[in-house]
Amino acid sequence: MSKLKRATASHQPNWDRFNSHPATLTHPYNNQYNSCYNARLSALRSRCLPPDEAFAPKVVERIIELCEDVPSTVIGTIVKNSPGRPKMDTAYHSSYDGISYLGTPYDEKDFEDPMSSYCEENDLILLEDESGRVELMVNTDVENNNFVKEDLATGVVVAVQGTVGATGVMKVDKILFPAMGPQDDEMEAVDDEAHIMLISGLDCGGSDRSTSFKREILIDFLTGHFDQDQARKIARVIVAGGGCTKPIKPESASFGNWNDSSSAATKKEQQQKDMENATLPMRELDLFLGELCASGVPVDFIPGLYDPTNANWPQKPLHPCLVPNADSFVNMLSRSPNPYDCKIGGKVFMGSDGYNFADLKRFLANKVVEGENDEVDDEGNPVEPKVELIPKTFLDVLESSLTFNHMCPTGPDSLPTFPFEKEDPFVIQTTPHVYFAGNCNEFDTKLLVKDDKITRLICVPSFAKTGQAVLLNLKNLDCTIVEFGNAPVGSGGGDEKKMEE
Repeated sequence: MSKLKRATASHQPNWDRFNSHPATLTHPYNNQYNSCYNARLSALRSRCLPPDEAFAPKVVERIIELCEDVPSTVIGTIVKNSPGRPKMDTAYHSSYDGISYLGTPYDEKDFEDPMSSYCEENDLILLEDESGRVELMVNTDVENNNFVKEDLATGVVVAVQGTVGATGVMKVDKILFPAMGPQDDEMEAVDDEAHIMLISGLDCGGSDRSTSFKREILIDFLTGHFDQDQARKIARVIVAGGGCTKPIKPESASFGNWNDSSSAATKKEQQQKDMENATLPMRELDLFLGELCASGVPVDFIPGLYDPTNANWPQKPLHPCLVPNADSFVNMLSRSPNPYDCKIGGKVFMGSDGYNFADLKRFLANKVVEGENDEVDDEGNPVEPKVELIPKTFLDVLESSLTFNHMCPTGPDSLPTFPFEKEDPFVIQTTPHVYFAGNCNEFDTKLLVKDDKITRLICVPSFAKTGQAVLLNLKNLDCTIVEFGNAPVGSGGGDEKKMEE
């Protein structure tokens, strides 16, 4: 019997910009956060005015130079004041309580409650640059793709065309978003059958035994125990965050939970239990990643919310001492930062564990109007159309992020980031071929064609919740899911399903 060879694909990480702190490495918080917005505006300003807009109103360099009743074009950063946004609690909360200064973590609120959104009809939109601010009156039917204020979020860089009235409010006629960056169209020889597997939400260390069983079935699938021909096509696995489960709160003395009458033996036993609970998720994750590497498939691991890394974005890769088993497989495990940027088989992959998209989702909505503007009641009085704001889907948010040309525009306003001074690493300089978000409730995908550029958007489902992994064909960017159900121990098989758009 002839030996089967696993498909391969070139691998060129482009995530170095996410690995570096601000210039003042020892004291990164010496910088003010306004430097982040200045760097972002500087990077995207020139892309907001395409060459064919020569007929547009006069471009004003700074907001403070806007003149009353003079049609103008000005570039700045959106500031969105949402009364529906809860007041931030700045008191310290541990991750064990399930909350932080960001509010409830995304996997317990935004992913569980698809209706969560802070958008309201009375949201206030302003445009800001280094010289000042101006309030925007965004029409309900803006010329640029019918964009309304529910499509905007704090941190988005745009060019606005309009006229400032006597009240100092600028009536918007048109909104221009930054032009998409170039897309690498250099053809690279790729194995016709090469696929990339994307998974997220492994939930290692969790109490659900069925999740552990599904992870073992996934290993069997990758090692060819079910279908060798299908397994050999997988050239690389990308784990998009969610490696570890939510930590269990310790009961040690430092948390003030000890009874003074407890014996020394009881205290020692509890300390041992707390240590086991703290290290179990990482030990399970290390063993799982080691099994993946041992199966002969290279792995890229992106840290997530409960994985041991820094809280502020960009998040650092896992330290090698945390995954000694998996890291011992030379050139098999790539510990990437969060977010992720890599060129695989000639295709540019960008994405994250999903936290940034979940945060952006809170500030976006789809506006649905029921009824006609000229509708009247039985007495002939005009009836106001009913307006409903429906939160965008995660696929919509992925597309919005690509339109904004920024991976996390809500940072540092609601997403914690480092105060970068001269460069914003989250600006999308090159249009990716694949743009993904991890830890979603369900799989969703779309092939976005815009400005002669093609991008596959992918919502990677949580493996712990759905038992699903995504297979992406490197050559044509087709998506397939493989589902590992809660089969009884001893039975096998992954259920492969083709998802139609």
